[in-house]
Amino acid sequence: MTAKRPRHPGELGLTLLLVAAVFVVGREAYRISGFAGPSSPGFGPLAMVAVVLAGLLVELVRLALARPAEREPLAVRARRFAAAVLPPPVLGAIALLVLYLIGLELLGFVIASFLFLAIAIGLLLHERPPLVRVLLALAVAAGTVASIRLLFQELFQVLLP
Repeated sequence: MTAKRPRHPGELGLTLLLVAAVFVVGREAYRISGFAGPSSPGFGPLAMVAVVLAGLLVELVRLALARPAEREPLAVRARRFAAAVLPPPVLGAIALLVLYLIGLELLGFVIASFLFLAIAIGLLLHERPPLVRVLLALAVAAGTVASIRLLFQELFQVLLP
């Protein structure tokens, strides 16, 4: 048996939020075709909802029985929670995704996707020399966007935004 660890700040609330989200997903899965039988289209999603819900309920029981962490001032708990849930690389990725969504409207799919991929790949290759990083990021971004455009617009004849 593992040693009991204290309940971290926000852990119980996040688990309750996940349970609520699973019920929303379950409702949508049920709307697909109800629960007519194991061969119906809604069966797979409903089965996955049941598995996730079972795991979350086990976790809720564990959290309810766990002792709360030592009380700290709210500012300290908020800072610790933010550092654990949203470290700087995650915040940077969220900001980059938001800029990409704005860029899709302003610049179109090809240019916005190229810029997004070039910047993201450049950030991921931070250990390479700067010139290699820039050239590799530009080449991979250009190749990816060209492949997507060729595949979807020319082969599948799907209009890209």
